[in-house]
Amino acid sequence: MIKLFIAFSALALSLVPVLAKDASGSKDHPDFKRITGSEIIWYEKSKFDELFIALEKVEFDYNAGSLKASKQERAEGALTTLYYKLPEGATTLEAVRQYQAELKSAGYETLFSAENDTLDDGFGRFVERTFPRAKKTDQLQYLHEFNKEDQRYAAIKGKGKAGNDIFVSIYAFRLDDVTTGFAKLVEDHQLDKGQIVVRVDILETQAMESRMEVVKSEEITSSIDATGRIAIYGIYFDTDKAEIKPESTESLAEMAKAITSGSGTYLIVGHTDNQGDLSYNQSLSLKRATAVTAALIEQHKIPTAKVIPVGVGMAAPLAPNADESGRAKNRRVEIVKM
Repeated sequence: MIKLFIAFSALALSLVPVLAKDASGSKDHPDFKRITGSEIIWYEKSKFDELFIALEKVEFDYNAGSLKASKQERAEGALTTLYYKLPEGATTLEAVRQYQAELKSAGYETLFSAENDTLDDGFGRFVERTFPRAKKTDQLQYLHEFNKEDQRYAAIKGKGKAGNDIFVSIYAFRLDDVTTGFAKLVEDHQLDKGQIVVRVDILETQAMESRMEVVKSEEITSSIDATGRIAIYGIYFDTDKAEIKPESTESLAEMAKAITSGSGTYLIVGHTDNQGDLSYNQSLSLKRATAVTAALIEQHKIPTAKVIPVGVGMAAPLAPNADESGRAKNRRVEIVKM
C-alpha cells in the first residue's frame, strides 16, 4: 500500500495542523493518500471509466481551427478523481514533485512531466484535451477556465498487486481568480487567491465486466416488429478503432439470423458517445457500421442490398453523456427496419 501523507519539508515547522473539511461523501483512495494538510474539495469515483494520459504538449492549429494531434494514452478501469486544496505556502512544483518522489520509491515511473508553456500554448488547452469532462462539469468548468496561468502536470505509471497497470496523473494549478463561476467551491472550502489546487486521477486498469447478454434473433425480430429498431450492445471495438473484436461473434450471428428471416432492407447504424470531435465521431461511427455490414455480408451471406451502413456519431443518445454509465448506453450498433 502506498501512503502519501507527505509533509512539506520547507513548511513542516510553520504549519499548524488543521482538520480538513473534506467534500461531503469524499475520501482518499485507500492506496494513495493525500499531502499533509490538504483538503478534498471535489471527488468522483467510478467502477469503470476512462482516463486520458498526456504524453506531450497540447497546441492549437490556427489553420485548421482545432487542436493539433498530440500523443496521449487512454486507459480504462476503476477511476478515482480528487481535487485537493493544498496548505498555505505550497507551490505547484512542490505538489507535483512530492507525488513523483513518493511514487518513484514504490516502483512507479514518470511518463511525462511539463509546466506552463511546455504544457500547452495557452487558453486552457491542456485541460480541454486531457480532462474534457471537467470543461462540462459544474464548478470545475470555471475553476479551470479562470485559473490556468501557473500549471504543472505529471503522468505516472506503475503496477498493481494483480500485475495490472495503474496510471496516476497529477495536475496542479494556482488560483488567480476565485470570484467567477465556482462560488460553491469557494464558500464550502474557503478558497482564496494564491492557493494551490491539485487534481489527482488514479486509474486502475481492468476489463469491463460484461453486463449484456447476447440478444437472441427472436428478440431482435420482436423489437423490430414493435418499434422498427433495436440497439445491440454485443458488438465490440477498441477505442477509436473500427475493427470488430472476436467477442462479437455470437451477437453478429444472432443479428444475421434475424435479418435473414425478415423481409425488406435494414440500416446498420453506428452510434458513439460525445467524447471527442463531432465530425470525427460521425466518421468513426460510419466506419464501425460499415465493418458490421461487411461482416454480415461476408461471414453470414446476407445479400448486399439488404443491409446499408449509416453513421450518426453522437447525434442520437439514449442517455446523458455525463458519466460512463450513460456513455456506455450511447455507444451501440442499431438495426433499423426501412
